[in-house]
Amino acid sequence: MTPVALYILLLTACNGCKPHLSTDNNDHRVDTSPPPDTGDDTGETADTAPDLPERCDAMEVEPNDSLDLAEPIAMEQWLCGTFEGEGALGDPEFLTFATEQPGWLTVSVEAAARNSLADAQFLFYDDNGHSVFIYDGVATSDPSLTVPADVVSEFGVVVAETGYLSGDGYDWALLATQVKPPVEWTFEETEDNDASDRANTFALDGTVFGKMGDTADKDWYHVSVPAGLQAVTFNIEAFGSGSPVDLQLRVYEDGVVKKACYHGVVDYDLDPDCELKVTEAHEWDVLVQDEYDSGSSFNWYTMTIAGVAE
Repeated sequence: MTPVALYILLLTACNGCKPHLSTDNNDHRVDTSPPPDTGDDTGETADTAPDLPERCDAMEVEPNDSLDLAEPIAMEQWLCGTFEGEGALGDPEFLTFATEQPGWLTVSVEAAARNSLADAQFLFYDDNGHSVFIYDGVATSDPSLTVPADVVSEFGVVVAETGYLSGDGYDWALLATQVKPPVEWTFEETEDNDASDRANTFALDGTVFGKMGDTADKDWYHVSVPAGLQAVTFNIEAFGSGSPVDLQLRVYEDGVVKKACYHGVVDYDLDPDCELKVTEAHEWDVLVQDEYDSGSSFNWYTMTIAGVAE
């Protein structure tokens, strides 16, 4: 069982294992009952709704701690809340939203950036059964995800505290927004390219857009390197732009590995970036795969293979 599947099982199995929070005004519900008659005939009434915290467009509405109680939320707005449950899993927040047009989505959760004590993580899934588990950001502990959403669909997010901690000071904020693609490409991967004899042809100085669409997916490409170059560079853009992948790249010639790339210039850059020196023409097969064999419609990447002239 994958960590994502186990996480879903734990959360859904805990449905009903802890009491739901009360539905009084302390759970951020807005009191819609008529104001009391104060005898003031000016026609003006006081605004009794609580002030929203800074950079919050709306507050979560409890209870939302199970799939059955998932809370519909609006896109393009910061939703804020607090982990305040007392169950074994703390206070997982189940949220849903729907897109109105195809495009790209970014889902961001902020806690540390807002001086919260919480170490946030979230599970993101669609109505086709694809899901990814996001627990760290690139330059911060606050997680974020940017993925293609090719069709209008409903999506779900389960926000939780990594250590299942809760209480005063364990605040969080979430934003789901449609964005422009964070990368550009010249052609798209064509399946089935899971073996070297079915490799996609790769034109040098091009950029491919591909996906690790299934568990243990392998993407093969064949590139012809002409004479007259001094090097060939390989660059993958994925994790650094919000994709939930940790990719590795291998270059083969006649079935033998000539180069293996696992990260960028620095070890904590998960996107492979490397080069091969050349002095003559070559025929290479390039393999791209996920370090942990994970796959879904959200696991995207681009790869650029470029020649460096003498």
